[in-house]
Amino acid sequence: MSGQQQYTLDDLVPHIQENIDAMEYPLAYAFCEKALALAPTNAKVLEWTGQVEIELEKFAEAREHMLQAIQIEPDHGHAKYMYLGQLSVEKEAIAAFQKGVDLMVQDREQCQDPEEQKVLANKIATALCSMTEIYLTDCCFEPEAEQKCEEYLQQAQQVAPEHAEVYQLLASVRLSQQRNEEAAQVLDHSIQLWINKDVSDPTLPNYDSRLALVRLLLEVGAMAQAFDILERLQKENDQVVDLWYLYGWTYYILGEDAQTPEERQEHWENARDCLHVALKLSDITGYDDDSLLEHTKELITSINTVVPPSEPEEEEEPDEDVEFTSDNDDAMEM
Repeated sequence: MSGQQQYTLDDLVPHIQENIDAMEYPLAYAFCEKALALAPTNAKVLEWTGQVEIELEKFAEAREHMLQAIQIEPDHGHAKYMYLGQLSVEKEAIAAFQKGVDLMVQDREQCQDPEEQKVLANKIATALCSMTEIYLTDCCFEPEAEQKCEEYLQQAQQVAPEHAEVYQLLASVRLSQQRNEEAAQVLDHSIQLWINKDVSDPTLPNYDSRLALVRLLLEVGAMAQAFDILERLQKENDQVVDLWYLYGWTYYILGEDAQTPEERQEHWENARDCLHVALKLSDITGYDDDSLLEHTKELITSINTVVPPSEPEEEEEPDEDVEFTSDNDDAMEM
């Protein structure tokens, strides 16, 4: 493009939208800058610019543009409040999400399309989950934290009763309350909402969410379900450090609970194999979760003191021929 004056805002908008949809963010940003030069007070252009800046990790600029968009159109368009919530912390983030929820509730009440109503319901539930997570973390010491978690998740269940991640988060709350049996029941309900869906189903919880689910399953001692989820995740993508760490951690726990030395040895050998894969992948991918890597090494050291390796250890490449059995032992055949 040459000569900014040759283009109108109507010319630029399709280019912005197309490049955002194609995840071509540097190019989308170039068009956004041209659009802002033509229409610096257009709320939608400001929002698009902020959205692209988030993807480009220009967070300070994104926040400023979202705030400008909100100042221009405070009571229309929920998305900018969702973005501002992501760019904010603690009570300010909650306030942004709450305003977005309020606008989405209004939009849903006025909407006549059942499919669009469902989309909005899921977005509302997701925002309420974000608000809950803030009270579980950054605002956990606030006196109203527990009450707010309950309120938000109850509202989320009412608006989107089939939203699996709502129940997964509810299980986290129950675990924080040391109500482990209830947490296990809620996790099972969450899993049943998606376990039979195809991997291409857009309502399937994302990969990272299901990895987090495995951690929760280990906390409630649901080992068979943990292996089932890990197997499914492996089939989708077996080049993920956390996947193999969780495999190893699961086998390690099984070894701790083993009834015989032979069972412990089998589980811990499997655990060690998986943990070595995790370390190898971390080198390849530049993985930077130091605490997870440190725990991985501690587990290997602990295993080696009880089950010495039969030969000098080498970190192995991920094996595409790793197979799982579905018998009661949930044993991995490597």
